[in-house]
Amino acid sequence: MIIRFSSLGDIILTFPLIKKLRRKYPESVIHFLTGVKYQDVLKLNPSINRIILHDNSLSEIRKMVRSENYDVILDLHKNLKSFYACFMNSKKAFRIKKENLKKFFLVKFKINLFREIIPVYKKYIICADPFLHINDYEFETDELIFSKGKIFDGEYIVLSPSSRHFTKTYPAAKFIEFIKQYPELKFVLTGDNSERDKEVCGLISEQCSNTVNFCGKLNMSALANTIYYSELVICNDSAVLHLSEALGKKAKALFGSTVKEFGFFPQLNNSEALENKDLKCRPCTHIGRESCPEKHFRCMDIKLKL
Repeated sequence: MIIRFSSLGDIILTFPLIKKLRRKYPESVIHFLTGVKYQDVLKLNPSINRIILHDNSLSEIRKMVRSENYDVILDLHKNLKSFYACFMNSKKAFRIKKENLKKFFLVKFKINLFREIIPVYKKYIICADPFLHINDYEFETDELIFSKGKIFDGEYIVLSPSSRHFTKTYPAAKFIEFIKQYPELKFVLTGDNSERDKEVCGLISEQCSNTVNFCGKLNMSALANTIYYSELVICNDSAVLHLSEALGKKAKALFGSTVKEFGFFPQLNNSEALENKDLKCRPCTHIGRESCPEKHFRCMDIKLKL
């Protein structure tokens, strides 16, 4: 059993590990314990035999885990909930090594204690290393299951302009300026059903006639389809970056308040992380903020171009 309750990007980044598990143990049964709203992305992965949803009390989850008698539990979340769910409930349990203290020093004091920048997907594989014994930490794309009939005709670029946090969101005005430089190209706007995403995509769509606004209209399978057939994906430091790379799709990702040391940067050779490296105030958070603490938001002073 693999435990990762949230969030969407973190869950997608477990896929390289799952692929290696399936290759090493082809007859194994793999269960994944997660939050209810993340089940759809896990349904894309054919290597997962069962998705277990954390929609009951913790005591019920713990009873369920005990009843399954797992040979191995991989706790990739490592919080009190995951610890309680699996403590003394399997023959072997391995937990991811988090680097919260290093993140704290980098955010609060700009002291960088990261001797090596380890991507999150690799941290997951390292967690399973005592069980896998493969000495293989390479990033791998996935053969995900989704409808292969092309939704959009012709060539297009996927642009996912929003994010959960303000300081991780490239300004809509800058996206509009960028899109207007390429009137001959078609941009498909994606996002979830949140008010933030719909507002950002709506504003861009109103200003740019060469866009198709599908914000809130694509389920996870349709989103994977749209990304799979695109020429390029442009996004913020968000789950869309990780889904794009899982599908082997080139991406340009804009990084504002966050930095590569946190592990969420692109892995494909033709993908690109765009960031303003000259600011002493970066990073101001390892998750995201609702406003710029310095009031200038210069971390998103990035020139976006094809």
